[in-house]
Amino acid sequence: MQESLDKMLAATQKWAEILALDPWPETGKTPKEVVWRKNKSKLYHYYSDKPIKHRIPVLFTYALINKAYILDLTPGMSMIESLVDNGFDVYMLEWGNFEWEDRNLTFNDFVYKYIARAVQKVCQISQTEEISIVGYCMGGTMACMYAALFPKPTLRNLVLLAAPIRFDIGGTETRWLNTTFGNDVDTIVDTFQLVPKEFIDIGVKMLKPVNNFIGTYSRLWKLVEEGAPIDNWKALNKWVDDNQNFPGSSYRQWVRDFYHDNKLIKGEIKLRGNRVDLSRITANLLVLAGENDHLVRPLQAKAAMDALSSADKEYHEFPIGHGGLVFGKVAVKQVYPLLGNWLAARSD
Repeated sequence: MQESLDKMLAATQKWAEILALDPWPETGKTPKEVVWRKNKSKLYHYYSDKPIKHRIPVLFTYALINKAYILDLTPGMSMIESLVDNGFDVYMLEWGNFEWEDRNLTFNDFVYKYIARAVQKVCQISQTEEISIVGYCMGGTMACMYAALFPKPTLRNLVLLAAPIRFDIGGTETRWLNTTFGNDVDTIVDTFQLVPKEFIDIGVKMLKPVNNFIGTYSRLWKLVEEGAPIDNWKALNKWVDDNQNFPGSSYRQWVRDFYHDNKLIKGEIKLRGNRVDLSRITANLLVLAGENDHLVRPLQAKAAMDALSSADKEYHEFPIGHGGLVFGKVAVKQVYPLLGNWLAARSD
């Protein structure tokens, strides 16, 4: 009895010390250099001592509300590292931390001034007129808007990871954004102007409150009690809590045009007066979704299969949640190899 009590007390002390005192682990360790900047955004080019085997460069685009290092979380659990190690020429567009002066940025800006220019820079550096884009979550949605509006440089391959394309068939987040938060979107934006990261963080976590506020820490307790490694837990928890502000003007667009009115799939989104017609996209298409994804339901992502005009297209669904496509055992053992093999067959 006393031995069990001592063990529990020791585990409790270690658990508390990890939460209160342990520094965050290093993330995003795949070697890279900044090759282009705009405002707070950076375009990273990854490098390795291994030769580049595939001619078509790969550009990652990510969501506006989280940090992109989830794509390069830790050595051995990094989608970017996996592609670099397999001979791909990899870039990533990181948005940076939005502040007060960025409050009026819209999707017009992100597509025309950021993604389009990043693509041009990638093609210039890699000396090619073709490119592959891998878009995760909202980054995939924006990649689709870019692809529909810019026929040149040629988009050879488009990979959408848990990217919402249809917005009227989601889960709790769709109901919330179409009612409570959605109906007050003007009040929220007019009040905050720059929607604070704390507002976004609590909203996302309340979609699964028990898991996010209790389950996360009970999993750490179990790891400590069993003497199991905790490095991956720490890295992931760092990312989960590392959100960023959302420019108010683009937040208003996201809620009203996408969630409220489902304009993307209808072909009613206009950027700089130009209609975003997804049927104009003919790039080779790979759509990946998580069966248990509570943020982007599989059908929301799968809608790209019919909306785009790609002749070469594949859809794969995995028994994981939203983040499981880019980190975790399923990602490492199934998603990374699938992505690498699919791109390799279409990148020469």
